Amino acid sequence: MLPRRDRTLLLEEFDRLWERRVHRDGLRAARAWYRRETLAFATRWPLERFRRTTTTMGEGMMDGIRQLRHTVRGLARVPGFTAVAVATLAIGIGANAVIFGIVDRALLRSLPLPESDRVVQVFEGWFTNLATVEILQGGLTTVTAIGAANDAGGRTLEPADGPARRVTVAEVSPEYFEALGVVPRLGRLFAREESEPGRGGVAVVSAAFWRTALGGTAGALDGELVLDGVSHAIVGVLPEGFDFPSARNDVWVPVVMDASNPGLHWGNGSYSSVARMAPGVTPAQVLGEVMAFEETMRLANPLWTPNPGFWEGARVTPLQEARARWVQGPLTVLLAAVAVVLLVVCANVANLLLSRGLARGRALAVRSALGAGGGRLAREQLMESAVLAMAGLAVGLLLASWSLSLIRPHLPAELPGAAQVGLDPRVVIVTAGIALVTALIAGLLPAVRAARGAPAAALRQSGRGGGASRSRRRTTRVLVAAQMAAAVVLVVSAGLLARSLFALQGVDPGFVTDSRVTARVHLAPGLSGDPAARAVLLDDLAAALSRDPALGGVALASTIPFGSEDEYMATFIPGVTDDPNELPMARHHRVTPSFFEVAGIPLLRGRGLADTDRVGSPLVAVVDETFAQTFFPGEDPIGRIVRYPWRGAPDIEVVGVVGSTRHGDLADEREATFWVPLGQMGLGPIGHAVVVAEATGEPSAALGAVTARVRGLDDRMAVSELLRYEERLGASLAGTRLMAVLLLVFAVTALALGCVGVYGVAAFSVREKLREIGVRMAMGASTAGIRKEVLREGLLLAVPGGVLGLILAWPATRLLEGLLFGVARLDPVTFIAVPLILSGAALLAVVVPAHRATRVDPAVVLRGDG
Repeated sequence: MLPRRDRTLLLEEFDRLWERRVHRDGLRAARAWYRRETLAFATRWPLERFRRTTTTMGEGMMDGIRQLRHTVRGLARVPGFTAVAVATLAIGIGANAVIFGIVDRALLRSLPLPESDRVVQVFEGWFTNLATVEILQGGLTTVTAIGAANDAGGRTLEPADGPARRVTVAEVSPEYFEALGVVPRLGRLFAREESEPGRGGVAVVSAAFWRTALGGTAGALDGELVLDGVSHAIVGVLPEGFDFPSARNDVWVPVVMDASNPGLHWGNGSYSSVARMAPGVTPAQVLGEVMAFEETMRLANPLWTPNPGFWEGARVTPLQEARARWVQGPLTVLLAAVAVVLLVVCANVANLLLSRGLARGRALAVRSALGAGGGRLAREQLMESAVLAMAGLAVGLLLASWSLSLIRPHLPAELPGAAQVGLDPRVVIVTAGIALVTALIAGLLPAVRAARGAPAAALRQSGRGGGASRSRRRTTRVLVAAQMAAAVVLVVSAGLLARSLFALQGVDPGFVTDSRVTARVHLAPGLSGDPAARAVLLDDLAAALSRDPALGGVALASTIPFGSEDEYMATFIPGVTDDPNELPMARHHRVTPSFFEVAGIPLLRGRGLADTDRVGSPLVAVVDETFAQTFFPGEDPIGRIVRYPWRGAPDIEVVGVVGSTRHGDLADEREATFWVPLGQMGLGPIGHAVVVAEATGEPSAALGAVTARVRGLDDRMAVSELLRYEERLGASLAGTRLMAVLLLVFAVTALALGCVGVYGVAAFSVREKLREIGVRMAMGASTAGIRKEVLREGLLLAVPGGVLGLILAWPATRLLEGLLFGVARLDPVTFIAVPLILSGAALLAVVVPAHRATRVDPAVVLRGDG
């Protein structure tokens, strides 16, 4: 309880007093005295100890407050230095807050589901059909529930008041919600029997849809939604922020599990499946049990029989990992970029603090000579760094909030948690931690130098003509070199991504987008499954649109290149793909005969589609050049036969070859594609038609004309996705463009901060050499020579960092390999251009110090007045 030395002295004193009491009063009285004194000490000592401790803490707290006030007043006396330091820190801290906020939502935050670590995606990277999921539902013991969902598709909502409009609807099996463990905000979820054929329609809605479209009241559960002409009773509202299988969903309905319709039950492979693992089970165990059903799934398929090993390579992956897989690479690059920016900020602020320490070196030396300890001076330096960092944190958070408001609308909708990205408490706390670490890193070197300062040497150097020590110059040069090296790495990375973006924008998509507008028209309910009635309606729609003077050529399609949906079809080609279990996948479009002319896709051989290719006439198809080269190399494809993959599918004769197009990503290779007549091919229900038209005037007028003509034909038809074709192509580049812009901003920021460092060192060097420059100019040195020397010195400051940066860029750009298009990772143009940019920036940074050096008045300097 007491220090050893005090404890020894106290015991020795007690021994002396004990012996005296024994000799004077006897043993019994001495024992009574000992007990009284022991009890009194045990009572007084804790109180005394508490008093001393609180006094010490209070004194320490007051000393800390006094030191804080002193630091704030000191910074207020140098507003220029403080503003630059705070602005520099705010840039680095704000940039980290922005990117960490995105990364946290997409990669780090647990899914908003109960025991989310038990939820896995089955067949991750694959889509599956309802029949396969149904087989697994009856046999898996490693999961407590497995369900399937079809990603958001559009349906026409017919409100009681107002025109028809589109909502996004996901079809899910009842077990899907059970697998996710979701609890509804209001009402209930689906029952198993509600997926049986012929049952009445029910629906659950998102919290956002419930608020905006249904008034946000509990009475909404008594209402109905009419979707594609079918009434659905609203039975539940899902929790806020529920975004499975997609954030785009407004409504969820039960999928019809109809085993009597093999085309939909087995043939529709557009479903994703999730499962909830039993406690203690791993994804590997689930995968092992799933693969044990491979033979059952393979032989049960009535449409075709996959070969053994068809599911080889399938994965069972935690749902959070599966959702974030496609964004992990780009976000890692951005996180690394902002980390580099933060290191540049640390180096820049450390340099500023070193320069400030040198400017007040005499004052610190005097305080040290008068007895101020090195530890106290170091603490003051760290306190100053911490105050600057906290001010930078406040400004940085404001900057991050403003930046996120600009960035959030441009985040891809598929980015997990994109709608919730913001400065929530978790992001603010982590950002505050980053600010404190930044303060420690930036202030550590100046603090060490303050603690090790020698008063006598500092006082000698602080006289007139005294200069900074060699170690100080070396330190600042190393910091500047580190800043420039980091900036070069970022500039190289941004340059490669920018060149990749330019290359993508120059890619020929294979069709014309100028003056073309597109829209999705959703057919009236009841027509999607009636080929004859649908063909009549499509003819009427095309005729109505063609009569509008705002529209030139008009074409209709089921899907279009760079549209919101894709159609793929396994294709059987007699004599080419004889094994029915090894059928290639080809893109599939259903279009009207005018489509190729309107879209500017050239006819290369044979004929195009004709108005006579209708229901009841021989089936025909037009293939693209990639299809012809892939399956008929060196042969004439005209007259060849292709078939759909199911047993008994009819022959389709190839009648023409058109140019190849790109479809969803300009960076992807052209894919084999075949085109069939929209009015001829049923291929299951189709509830929409995509309009492609040439605008004769303003595109906005053309899009308005599409809406007016559709509603004039049938007001039950909704119109959505009213876009210029250029916008569709631009949307495919949105992610790459956003990343390139952010990386470029970070690179320019790092380069600017590096140039600030070069400027600071050059300006300080000129200030140190004023007397020398004055002497040289008095002896006849020319101003051009002085300017050239200062410029050369500034350039030499940047060269070591530039060389180091180019060396580091070689391995660093490996992170970009999967993101580049049309440009090599070691692109010579970029690696040559960056040193030129660096040289220009460094020269620009020293223009002002060079100009100041040439304005020196030798007489003033030599008199000692300068």
